[in-house]
Amino acid sequence: MKKLLLILLSISTIVSFSQGTCATATNITANGTLTTAAYGVSTYSSGCQPTKTGIKAIWYKFTATANGEITISSDLATNNGTTFTNDTRISVFKGTCTALTCLEFNDDVSATNFKSTVIVPVAAGSTYYIEWDNYWNVGTATENLPLNFTFAYNAASCIKLDKSGFYLPNTYTTTSVNVFWNQAIGSPANYDTDWSTDFAAPAGSGTIVSTSTFVAGPPAYAYSPISSAPVSSNVRYYVRSNCGGSQSSWQGPNYAYLAKTLPFSHTFEDAAKNFTDGFIGFTRFTSSATSNPANYADGGVGNSMYTFSSTTAISNLRAYSRAVSLQAGEQVTINFKSRLYSTGVAAPISFNLTVGTSQSAAGQATIIQGFTESSTASYTQNTTTWTAPTAGVYFFGIHNNTPIAAAQTFLFFDTF
Repeated sequence: MKKLLLILLSISTIVSFSQGTCATATNITANGTLTTAAYGVSTYSSGCQPTKTGIKAIWYKFTATANGEITISSDLATNNGTTFTNDTRISVFKGTCTALTCLEFNDDVSATNFKSTVIVPVAAGSTYYIEWDNYWNVGTATENLPLNFTFAYNAASCIKLDKSGFYLPNTYTTTSVNVFWNQAIGSPANYDTDWSTDFAAPAGSGTIVSTSTFVAGPPAYAYSPISSAPVSSNVRYYVRSNCGGSQSSWQGPNYAYLAKTLPFSHTFEDAAKNFTDGFIGFTRFTSSATSNPANYADGGVGNSMYTFSSTTAISNLRAYSRAVSLQAGEQVTINFKSRLYSTGVAAPISFNLTVGTSQSAAGQATIIQGFTESSTASYTQNTTTWTAPTAGVYFFGIHNNTPIAAAQTFLFFDTF
């Protein structure tokens, strides 16, 4: 059908009439199986996952009585696509309804199972907001079908990390990197990091590094080195709390892309490198004969990245390459392709190619060259050069700084 891409509360079966806004979310007070009402007029929060016109939401909330974890799942036989929907998405937030922070989300259990399951760490006294949505059913005959899901809260002392609590890795070399995360609930004494160059390797099967290295903050965070990795490799890593006599479940996978030496090329087509190969900041678009726009990657079918302009504000959107290791005086020739798309008359998009020592605006102080793209007919080949002043690790950036545009226009970026 798609895609581009223990302390138990008493067990009960709950039939509830869930509300369509965060403020009127149905309160969950016991473990069990819940049946939602049909989707109706509602307010959807896109803080975790993409949105679309016509999307509807069903909201619940839960307040933890002690530190622990909640497991929520629609992976039930009753969700068969007839009486109940068999294609679900879930998002879980903390905070308040006016200031929600995404904690965890899931679209599909697997490539062939379109139901959803999450495990979320929770802190005593905190309230968590649960949002089910009908993203994949909008505009279909089944868009308003309700769903069944299970809810289980377990008190625990050694608690899994937040999915949202990881920072960008830094201190890259060609064979090492440091990875960072927020302290888990309960602030365990140690953490274990499992890393592997095999993206498909299950958690716990790679090289495991134990660390007790913390920074008091705020915010308080922990970090671990990944070292002696194959030169310029890509690694996936998981992290778990290690409380001495017990460990939490693993959180991940997350990814780090060690520094490359030149030459280096990248077309966003390699699934084994997560397509992006360490390029962050813009959105990946998969183009085909039936996509909108159709056949819009460099070469037609395939992947590219895009950014866009605004009709109400100056653009300030950035993307960054993976780390590149350079020698003092080494001259770099940078080639990339760009092309515009708009449903109306495309307005030119302005952007700078930048370079710096981090994947951040503050770390991209050097502008190599400014560009203006105006072509919708085909991709433009762009070429420029830059010489590294000192030996080190650098990142190249694209800064979309387009003035207020007459019509919203998309800039596609490919073949770097």
